[in-house]
Amino acid sequence: MNTHYKNKEKIDKMQDAIIKAAIKVYAAKGMHGIRIADIAKEADVSYGLVYHYFKNKEDVLNAIFAKSINIFLRAIENAAVQEKSLEHKLNSITTFLFNACKEFPEFMYVIMFEVIWTPKFLETRNFMSFTRAFSTFEKILIEYREKGELKKSIDTTVSTYMFFGGLEMILTGIVIKAIPVEKTEMFQKLSNSFINQYINGIAASK
Repeated sequence: MNTHYKNKEKIDKMQDAIIKAAIKVYAAKGMHGIRIADIAKEADVSYGLVYHYFKNKEDVLNAIFAKSINIFLRAIENAAVQEKSLEHKLNSITTFLFNACKEFPEFMYVIMFEVIWTPKFLETRNFMSFTRAFSTFEKILIEYREKGELKKSIDTTVSTYMFFGGLEMILTGIVIKAIPVEKTEMFQKLSNSFINQYINGIAASK
């Protein structure tokens, strides 16, 4: 039993090491500019070892996508269970993603430019996580609409896609450095501004 878990832990660590190396290579060269050999070199492992864990470079990119969508899902689910205001819940989601841009810029670059616009990476498992994230967010809006804090007339599905569509554009702006956020407080200011403008559009009149 212990041997099984030790082997699994070893496999997970190796896969993570290859994924981390791939993120650096994808960020530097893009999907079409790299080879498995480039990933192996960055990870300091053999060419054949990468193929032992992944079928091809698309499979590696798909693993990066799966990792990102699961992190994204957890951030939304954690916000959903908080006994806080809608503003606080939304702020926790945006702050989490903005901090990811600051702490892991290469990872976010690959997600925004190599993964998010590539529909073929939405395999059944990943697509389920993707739709689960959106449905979880929509349930948050439905909850606050039923409490009377949001306009009764809002379409929660449209409002969900508006939120993530706007958030995606801001994250893209951060990643390409079109939106300057050199200091930590700038991230929080940006998050507050986005949330306030979004909520003002859907909040019920006081």
